[in-house]
Amino acid sequence: MPPDDQNKRSPAAIGYEWVSRVTTVCLEMVLPGIGGQWLDDKWGTNYLALLGLVLGVTVGITHLLAMTKQAERSKKDKNSQD
Repeated sequence: MPPDDQNKRSPAAIGYEWVSRVTTVCLEMVLPGIGGQWLDDKWGTNYLALLGLVLGVTVGITHLLAMTKQAERSKKDKNSQD
């Protein structure tokens, strides 16, 4: 998001944006494990839940790091324009 748009938004809108981002990362981490548990129960296996959790945490942390880099980049761009 361009820095000019960030200045026009209310603090509540910015807060809701971050709440949705954090919720997305949490769901990315948890849902693969829940899906793996469901598949374990359905197929009679015992490793898909663990595999889902490992995959979910990996994807979630990668997404979290990408969001952090983007926020830092936006902050640097805003500071360089001031």
